[in-house]
Amino acid sequence: MIKIILTALVIAIGAPAFAQSNFRIDADSTGYRDTLIRNRPTYVNARSLAANVNEDTTVPTGAKKVIFSATCNFYAKSGGSATVPGDVTNGSASELNPAAWSLDAGITTIGLISPAACVVTISYYL
Repeated sequence: MIKIILTALVIAIGAPAFAQSNFRIDADSTGYRDTLIRNRPTYVNARSLAANVNEDTTVPTGAKKVIFSATCNFYAKSGGSATVPGDVTNGSASELNPAAWSLDAGITTIGLISPAACVVTISYYL
């Protein structure tokens, strides 16, 4: 059932519409498009975080998407310094363990922080 739905989706949106840096659903050996596979990132940074110390990473010019991976819990904030939040009720808290973000124009840095020492990788797609 899922294969039929995904196949219908690909037919509806058109398989050739997938650009080089987009996520895509590739066909398996039987022709069904049932597996989400991402392209390799265009640009990857890694940050070794000390406990409770913000580190800013520069967003490459033209980056549209970012995927995070880490060896511990971490917080991220676009366009500013990340903090390990306490009670924040005004919408300005840093996000815990984001998986991926779509990057808006004008975002030039991402702040990262962790309560423990760890490594965060940041994979960008242009």
